[in-house]
Amino acid sequence: MSQTAALVWLSVSAITPAYRADLDGFAQARLLRLEAPRANAAPFRAAGYAPDVVAQIEVLLEEARNATASLEQSRALSALEHAELLLREHPELPQAAWLMAERLELTAEVESSAPDGESAARALQKRAAVLEGPRVTPFSDHAESAELEAPPLQTLSVFGTEPGDALAWDGVRTGTELTVAAGEHHVRVARNGRLLWAGFVTIGESEHAIRLPVPATPPCSPDDIGAGRFEGGRAVPAAHARCASYLLARGRPGGGIDVALCEREMCGKVVVFQYVPSRASGAAAAEHGWPRWGTYTALAAGVVATGLVLWRAGVFDRPAAQSKTTLVYAGQEKPMGFRF
Repeated sequence: MSQTAALVWLSVSAITPAYRADLDGFAQARLLRLEAPRANAAPFRAAGYAPDVVAQIEVLLEEARNATASLEQSRALSALEHAELLLREHPELPQAAWLMAERLELTAEVESSAPDGESAARALQKRAAVLEGPRVTPFSDHAESAELEAPPLQTLSVFGTEPGDALAWDGVRTGTELTVAAGEHHVRVARNGRLLWAGFVTIGESEHAIRLPVPATPPCSPDDIGAGRFEGGRAVPAAHARCASYLLARGRPGGGIDVALCEREMCGKVVVFQYVPSRASGAAAAEHGWPRWGTYTALAAGVVATGLVLWRAGVFDRPAAQSKTTLVYAGQEKPMGFRF
């Protein structure tokens, strides 16, 4: 019975026909069936930066400033409402917290010009301070208002992210244990440079934990096993890998491949393997060819170009009687299902 495994090709050089034969032979020798890993978790619905949206929001904020200065409160509020709608439709913007805070400050200025509007204005300013922190007092020809008190802080634990995820809270990169003020905040979570979730969240005064709806990494996906590597003559598995069976392999300059079998966060010893066809089987091996979809670049590790080589199930299921082959390998090996 064949066992399935995903393969990560860790080499600067492309996979030559000789390396392809080595991988094919290794799979046959180990009764492995290599199949395509799962796709990564889907990115956020709007992962782009959307500079046109940012420009539109800034135009609306400027319109609100000019309308407020001209005492056209209705026009100012209409522009500010439109700006808020765009911000809530596009939480992927990294500066969304600051733009929302500016929208709140401008709305507070409009409210303060209305009779008995001071209370509403201060409430809006507090919301802005939660998003961006205290501001420097600007020059104004209006009478000075009482200084806004800094909102009280509380500890907060963020759940739902995975090790290695990049968490940005109100536009600032942070860890999962932080100190925040109660109120609305803007959050973004990225994984391997891809935005996976973004949105505005509200933290209550007695709330000390929040779980974000960030998609989990599928086992055996590039995010799961793509960070595996060779180091100092040994195979180093991807940290926190969940894949039950995968291979790390690279080409050797003198021929053959280095390959290691891995299970989740454990890898066996590195094996040097080379496929040597006999004269009778040489022609058959050459005729087999390689599927066009068999290789494509999918990963990067540090400064070394790294490719993820994927096969679909059944590619290596050839009858044993087709050809006579000689399999040459060196080093101690451990079969799949090995113990450490």
